[in-house]
Amino acid sequence: MHALVIGAAGMIGRKLVERLARDGGLGSRRIERLSLFDVVAPTAPAGASFRTDVEAGDFAEAGCAERLIAERPDVIFHLAAIVSGEAETDFDKGYRINLDGTRFLFEAIRQAGAGYVPRVVFTSSIAVFGAPFPEGGIHDEFHLTPLTSYGTQKAIGELLLADYSRRGLLDGVGIRLPTICVRPGKPNAAASGFFRASSASR
Repeated sequence: MHALVIGAAGMIGRKLVERLARDGGLGSRRIERLSLFDVVAPTAPAGASFRTDVEAGDFAEAGCAERLIAERPDVIFHLAAIVSGEAETDFDKGYRINLDGTRFLFEAIRQAGAGYVPRVVFTSSIAVFGAPFPEGGIHDEFHLTPLTSYGTQKAIGELLLADYSRRGLLDGVGIRLPTICVRPGKPNAAASGFFRASSASR
């Protein structure tokens, strides 16, 4: 099996790559090749039993998505995103990466044709929800009313994933991640960055 991780240099991407290298497979299938992509060069996992390719580039650049799926990876983990705070302050950048990049990827898969229907794992966010929240927590039927550009971009991504899957163009799985505590070190523009300060004060 050939797996592609887009956004492999990020915190979640690195953890995923480490797990894939440790397990050596997904489900009952053995990984034979792993392709890693991000805006900065990801680090290949140490001791992996399979071939690992590393590439850096602009996810939303014309032709990038076509190049990434040219060798038809069986599973694609789409983790790339401009995080919440940055997507809110830089409107153009947020939509370019979070929406256009996602659409370019799905379209590249569709245009590949010839029966190519990969499993695509798309990471969304609880930012797709907006207040007022129901008593007892969010249920499966709760409406999507994002209050930020980031949440809007992720909600559109979910709808695209569902539509391309409905049409049999890809096998989509969407995951709404909860708040992720920001890692130690240089801060990024995630709205959840306040967790670093509150944790450090304890």
